[in-house]
Amino acid sequence: METNVLDSTNPIAPTPLIDGNTMKEILAQYETGLPKKGDLLAGEIISVSKSGILVDLGLLGTGIIYPSEFYDNTTLHKSLKKGDPISVILLELENDEGYRELSLKQAQMTTAWEDIRERKEKGEVISTNILNINKGGLIVEVNGIQGFLPLSQLAPEHYPKVEGGDIAKIVQSLQKFRGQSFNVKILDFSEAENKLIVSERAIMTDKLREEITKYKVGDVIAGTVTEITDFGAFVKITENLEGLVHISEIDWKIIDNPRDYLTAGQTISAKIINIENDRISLSLKALKADPWENIEEKFKVGQTLEGQLVKVTNYGLLVKVSEDIMGLIPSLELNNRKDWQPQIGEKISVAIVSIDPKEHKMLLTIQSQ
Repeated sequence: METNVLDSTNPIAPTPLIDGNTMKEILAQYETGLPKKGDLLAGEIISVSKSGILVDLGLLGTGIIYPSEFYDNTTLHKSLKKGDPISVILLELENDEGYRELSLKQAQMTTAWEDIRERKEKGEVISTNILNINKGGLIVEVNGIQGFLPLSQLAPEHYPKVEGGDIAKIVQSLQKFRGQSFNVKILDFSEAENKLIVSERAIMTDKLREEITKYKVGDVIAGTVTEITDFGAFVKITENLEGLVHISEIDWKIIDNPRDYLTAGQTISAKIINIENDRISLSLKALKADPWENIEEKFKVGQTLEGQLVKVTNYGLLVKVSEDIMGLIPSLELNNRKDWQPQIGEKISVAIVSIDPKEHKMLLTIQSQ
């Protein structure tokens, strides 16, 4: 066996050999086997106290989790017990107290993001709690990580039925969901950007598309009115499929309040007039005779008649000339009548300027006032 002997006459003595390896090589091998900062380690809790949690890391020795890890989650600290298995992230290989300094919080975040990645790849449906609301949607939580459920990704039954996209009304409508649990799919995520986007609609997309393919524009469907708003009524067609009857599609006559014509729970027949972006537009008036057909047989350009003022708009006055026909006095004509204050319900003598049956438009002029 080769042996190195220290020569006292030689100022540079050779490094001793141990089983053919120099001490430097042995130390290098030892250091190579040690974990690095940021590594995920497994261990077992030795003790839990106010000064910290000691963790048995096996051959790697003893680690410690300091109380600062639990300032924002005291419940977690109380739930940990001696003998519990635990996953941690290495912060320091050896601190001033001789311990391996560990982080439970970072380990949980690491495993949480890994779980999110796996669930997205598998397309799993998961349950998430609604923490808060903002103008763009709902703030949710998955594995302790905050995420976002955009308005556009809500299921039809949760989508705020607010005309014109009024932000204040949308936020107010969403308040009722705070604290509830929604089933969602993970739409997108980035651990580096701390971004998590989830979707309710993604769960239904495949089912919706499959169901929607069974329908086409022009079909007449039977449905149940589920909700009535100022701008129309929502109609349940199937378990997952919903359509909207806009206020302008309820009747040929002008309607101010859809609630005067429809009630929740009412069964109706409606015609599909548009299918776009998984949304179905319905019409009730399309199933009724069009009063503008053959209108030239009833009214002529230049004809003078008496109408009733039913609505004042930015673009003019709407005047009812028959039960189902409305004509418009353009606002430009009113500029020369500053002394006249139109009153809803008053009778007006008008003359027909033009008739457009295809566009359902009749222009009028005031005959005398």
